Amino acid sequence: MNYKKISIAAVTAGMFAAGSAFAQTAEIGTWSGFRKGAASFTFDDGAPSHVTDAGPTFKKYGYKATFNLVVNWNPNWSGFQGLADEGHEIASHSNTHGQNMSGEEASSKKAIEGKIKQKYGIITVAYPNCNVPNESAVKQNYIVGRICNGSWKGMGDEMGKDGPSNWAQVPATMTGAEGQLKSTNDFTGRMQKVIQSNGWAAFLTHGFQGKQNGNANYSPTDLNAIDGALKWAQQNDKDIWVAPMGHVAMYLKERKASKVEASSSGGNITVKLTHNIADNISKYDYPLSIRVKFDGSKAEVKQGDAKLESKIDGGYIYFDAVPNAGDIVISGGEAPKPESSSSVEATSSSATEASSSSRSHHHSSSSTEPGLSSATEALPMQAIDGRHLVAYVDASGYITVQNAQGLNITVFNSLGNVVRTTKGIGMLQKVYTGAKGMYVVKIGNRAWTMNIK
Repeated sequence: MNYKKISIAAVTAGMFAAGSAFAQTAEIGTWSGFRKGAASFTFDDGAPSHVTDAGPTFKKYGYKATFNLVVNWNPNWSGFQGLADEGHEIASHSNTHGQNMSGEEASSKKAIEGKIKQKYGIITVAYPNCNVPNESAVKQNYIVGRICNGSWKGMGDEMGKDGPSNWAQVPATMTGAEGQLKSTNDFTGRMQKVIQSNGWAAFLTHGFQGKQNGNANYSPTDLNAIDGALKWAQQNDKDIWVAPMGHVAMYLKERKASKVEASSSGGNITVKLTHNIADNISKYDYPLSIRVKFDGSKAEVKQGDAKLESKIDGGYIYFDAVPNAGDIVISGGEAPKPESSSSVEATSSSATEASSSSRSHHHSSSSTEPGLSSATEALPMQAIDGRHLVAYVDASGYITVQNAQGLNITVFNSLGNVVRTTKGIGMLQKVYTGAKGMYVVKIGNRAWTMNIK
């Protein structure tokens, strides 16, 4: 089964009175979007081709990856910051890439955090030469410590729905000329395997055949094989969740530690989603996918001041919510109506481009269309209050934002009409999905233009 089910015991009928709360059944998806399996693409050594070739390839399909950098190899810091600003995860691969990074666990994390700004800093580490360093130091600094092929250590190469037995030894399968995965079919075969097992697969890639790889010259991989794998994943997005290693780890740890309770009263359903994870690395506020029994045809879902994207299907209402961010209230609602609005005003913007979705949704940067302010032309990414905001259309056709906690978010259509207003909540948030066309997402005083096709 691809969900964690929390059944609330039935209460005897005599205990119910008019207006009292009735128990509901709420479920947490094993993987985001109630998909059947998960996959993470990880890239080692900070190759120039990771910025020039991998980044655009992932952008084309609306997916994000993990890039593990070696401090002393002086990677293209601005280029990797650009990838972080597009929603990718930047991680550590040590200071020196020696035989064993023991003693560099904390210092490499700190050094990369001095160069790369992202919400939680550096929370994932990949070990050079696959040699596990000081596990205690790893767990004090990171939520994931990645090895290479699990089979090289007598483990499986893929993980089950509950993740690794040891978070300091998370397996990833080597790709390329010296690896086990060479072709698109090799990648898709692994993804099909974890779909069938409700598991998680991670891939380990260095440089690419025929590209500028710098020090990442071990086991070069055919970039076309990864392109084909991402295309297949997009076509099967309802089954496979592709996300950075740190994001999947946060989701998995939260899901295993979370408690969800639902009750109905006065025509509304209230859902409480909590966990007690506590460390100095992450707040664990990645959204979990929830579904609740629902027999209506329209609904509004709110968590605090945030309106959550939701869908009703098969007698359930589905949405993503953040643990410990307040009660989630589901009420009957009308379909959203565009509000009259002048053209979008913004002080700066960053156009993003990608293709998306098994539902034939794609997005890309575009010249300004009628109703869109000329201020939405691409400008350099900037931070608000030290945070690096991210907005893009993901592979399943949702306009998605990162790092927008507490900020007002407004989505405008090409006529300048408001189609969604909400508040930022959690590390990542789906804020809108709708008809084809140009949209502007305004977060605080920043705006992004994107095209859903």
